[in-house]
Amino acid sequence: MTHFRNIQSVVASIAGAARAIVRRSPPLLALALLVGAAIFLAPEAAAQTPSAAVAAAPAGRESDAAVISAGVAKTTGLAISPLLVLVALGWYDFLRVGGFDAAPGALPIHANPWILIPFTVILGCVIAKKFASPAVPLPIRKMLDAAEYVEAKFSALIAAGLLLPTIVGAMAAAAGGDAPANTQVASLVPDPVIYALILVAVVGIFVSVWITFHVIDALIVLSPFAIVDAALVALRGSVLAILGLGLLISPFLGLALAVPLIVASVFFAGWCIRLDLFALVTAGDILFRRAADPYRPARVFVAARGYGAPIRTMGHAVPSARGARFSYRPMFVFPRRTIDLPYSRPVLVRGAIWSTMRDDASGRALFACPPRFNRVAASFAAHFGAVERDGFLRRGWRELRTFFSAIFGRPAEPATS
Repeated sequence: MTHFRNIQSVVASIAGAARAIVRRSPPLLALALLVGAAIFLAPEAAAQTPSAAVAAAPAGRESDAAVISAGVAKTTGLAISPLLVLVALGWYDFLRVGGFDAAPGALPIHANPWILIPFTVILGCVIAKKFASPAVPLPIRKMLDAAEYVEAKFSALIAAGLLLPTIVGAMAAAAGGDAPANTQVASLVPDPVIYALILVAVVGIFVSVWITFHVIDALIVLSPFAIVDAALVALRGSVLAILGLGLLISPFLGLALAVPLIVASVFFAGWCIRLDLFALVTAGDILFRRAADPYRPARVFVAARGYGAPIRTMGHAVPSARGARFSYRPMFVFPRRTIDLPYSRPVLVRGAIWSTMRDDASGRALFACPPRFNRVAASFAAHFGAVERDGFLRRGWRELRTFFSAIFGRPAEPATS
């Protein structure tokens, strides 16, 4: 344990140096650092907690390769849907160990009723909300989507802190050739170096896969269509079901299904981080009903490629002689860069959730404006010399209201110029 205390002291010293980076980093980097710190600080839990996803204790020792393959597949599945996997594995281990009749200390921490029951209630509320979404009006549905989006971030952190130590401990024991005969108990971590290497790999897999699949929650926040939300949820559920079925058949089949997901997640992570950041700002604006100052540098997101910054890059825009001047920090920590977003006939297109500044002369989008600018759209458009125009959904809703107003003899609201 002395080796682990040394590792913990090193992590504590690194945390102080990383604090300044975390302040300027996206929440996803902070999530990765917190997950890694939680696992480093809980090696004893990894050494004593029963494994979270083994069906029954085998009579003989499971092969080291099978333990490592199953660990990779379990980590991937946990990253795809942390709350669902945490609750499913928690109830499975709760019943396997003996439920309320289990001996004191026999229940793993993720199967403790004080932890399991609240998360089961949260999962039930999330599932009920998904079934009721088509019947809920758009403004209320978006507030519920934003709340679920924030909940998904916290549940990912908690699920990783509870389950990843067990997975890392079992994989480290197998990699060191000291896996116990009963793989349900990872009672030995053979070498702190091996543990650290396995830890880095597992946290890297979890963070990259979670970032990619968490973009589904981001798209649900940004989408005004309930049917799109249902399709995205079904897609994630199908991927998780296929991976879980493969793991039940064979750990090696689970590994074969997990590797393509991991590789694809690494390539898509950058795009997903930028989209997730846009969804995070949008969700915060919806939940806290933020209103922006239209005359201060506007926090916006690049809405198209070809301007010298990746699409969905977050920064600040101000009017300039050529159009708009956009400044941002690459990777949130590097020196600030400034690019021009030229336009000659700017138009602020107001959408159902957020607005987009476009150039009518070139037909190109310039930057996307979070919901905080909806309340000050007229002043914001005037500040950039733009005119307002309703988007497709807002025009359809306005025409529908005009139609029923004509039927019932009520005056229709004037159209936005």
